[in-house]
Amino acid sequence: MTLRAAMLAIMLASLASGCAPLATKEPRASRSSYGCMEAAIAGRGLEKLPDSQAHCIAAGLIARHCSLSEAAMASVGKEIRDLFTGGDAEWRDLVSDRRGVGCARHSGSDEELQDCCHNPQ
Repeated sequence: MTLRAAMLAIMLASLASGCAPLATKEPRASRSSYGCMEAAIAGRGLEKLPDSQAHCIAAGLIARHCSLSEAAMASVGKEIRDLFTGGDAEWRDLVSDRRGVGCARHSGSDEELQDCCHNPQ
């Protein structure tokens, strides 16, 4: 799948899925997508973790506290930003992000999500 096709698929999925968090018992962190994403990962110490774990946890937290579509947008958006700013854009980061969303779907808490990302099966 080309990058352009992936971006189109994510935009269409975003329009179709809305912005409902997986952790429905908790209020949404912010009304704006960017604010929600920022609040979901703030203060988690992700910069101290190995890159694959940080991607997994960040995407999972955004899925839990914002929405699945916002987690996908954040994942792809971060890699696109890396492409244009000299960062380290990698497909394996997107794989880690996808694993994080999967962990979020099956986790009842942020702690379970982090355990899933620390111990991939």
